[in-house]
Amino acid sequence: MTRSPRAALVLTALLAAAAAGVSAADKSQSAGRKKPTPAAPQNDCKTCLERRPILDGSRFTDSSVFEPDAPAAYRVAHEIPATLDKLHCFCECAESARFHHKTLLTCFTDDHAAGCGICVKEALLASELKRKGAPDDEIVSLVHGMFRTEGHPPVPTRPAR
Repeated sequence: MTRSPRAALVLTALLAAAAAGVSAADKSQSAGRKKPTPAAPQNDCKTCLERRPILDGSRFTDSSVFEPDAPAAYRVAHEIPATLDKLHCFCECAESARFHHKTLLTCFTDDHAAGCGICVKEALLASELKRKGAPDDEIVSLVHGMFRTEGHPPVPTRPAR
């Protein structure tokens, strides 16, 4: 069976569109509608040890790939960065030779937290406590008490800033 040059060209175009994740049906359905672009990463916390920009959680909405609550946790990182910056992350990323994270806030400067239930849960708990009026030192104590595991090395204490 021989293919015409036109058929080969159409097949190549269809394969290229499929590889880019765009089908003809998607194009026709989304005509005139643009996907929202994630906000540029930022970190306005002047007192934080972690100064790198915090990512926009809207990048992590696919719950088959990322933690289901990841977008909410990234929002928390934007809302209370100074609080998260005071927390140690107990997923061991600070102790990891690969990550060397400074604080829980560091987890939200890349996609690490999007795939880590511990990071997400620590951030959401901190947010809930903050919303209830808990001061940061109490939040640190409660979060560390809940997430610190037996045998975890002592967490360095940092002076209040």
